[in-house]
Amino acid sequence: MKAKKPGFKIYTVLIALALGLGLSIPAAATHRASLVPLGTKISVQASSNVLWILPGKRELDPKVFGTPDKPKMLESLPLNQRTVSEDGESFTTTKGPTPFSDKAEPVRGEITIQVDDRTPVDDPNSLDKAQLTAVFTGPEGINEYKVELKHIIPVGPDHQFFGGVGTDIYMHGSTGIGEPLMPPVWSYVTLWGYGDVYRNGDKVGEKRLIHSMVTPKVRNEDDELLFSQRDNLRELNVHLILPPIKIVDGKPMDSPVPTGFTLPNGNEQPFFHVNFYGVNIHGSRFLLDGFGRR
Repeated sequence: MKAKKPGFKIYTVLIALALGLGLSIPAAATHRASLVPLGTKISVQASSNVLWILPGKRELDPKVFGTPDKPKMLESLPLNQRTVSEDGESFTTTKGPTPFSDKAEPVRGEITIQVDDRTPVDDPNSLDKAQLTAVFTGPEGINEYKVELKHIIPVGPDHQFFGGVGTDIYMHGSTGIGEPLMPPVWSYVTLWGYGDVYRNGDKVGEKRLIHSMVTPKVRNEDDELLFSQRDNLRELNVHLILPPIKIVDGKPMDSPVPTGFTLPNGNEQPFFHVNFYGVNIHGSRFLLDGFGRR
């Protein structure tokens, strides 16, 4: 995904997602939305082995970011945001913290997703529909959060949002779809939208950017984020990501997610990145109906 302006922050594509809300989308288009007549309806539930991802540096995959003599993805991650090995032959990690670290804490939670993927490409009159509700605790066990999707985003700024809901998409890494700091992965369900955040029953955020997807597991037994998806494509997890962006007057604005969770450095964690395991999925064309573990 190309950045339109230099100086992109480490959140790269996640921040760029918000730019889609700044596009001029007419209330009524003059053409019909491209649609799949019957659509693809999928429901997902997950409720065990939940991980709260902490900020941290991300290892850089040479297949995605290249080497110091032949760098890649410069518009997504400039050279001044990369650490180089002592011999100068490879990139090692990001210089600053990201939402894609190997640092994670176990928490409790569950997520429910229902999608109806009827429009396969970006269209302001997309017929795609999605519902998402996630409830989870923080690492300290004090706060309980709820995230509710209110609207999907039907048009992406620099790459397809597939009408707001996509099914069976290869994304991330060097694919040009999604965040390059994530490993390239097959996504059975993916959606982009915005919604509300509650903490201990109180609404603390509105119109927060939301990205979620259902993929094969991309972390190993030590919760380390891999460079490629695991061989077992049926060992699934649900990703829920809320970057530090909210929508004000129809435009994106940098704004930390009000997590209320204090990091060791005394700062409040400014984003949500939560992984849910124990997935049950119904309706996927590539998975047996009802496949999943609890």
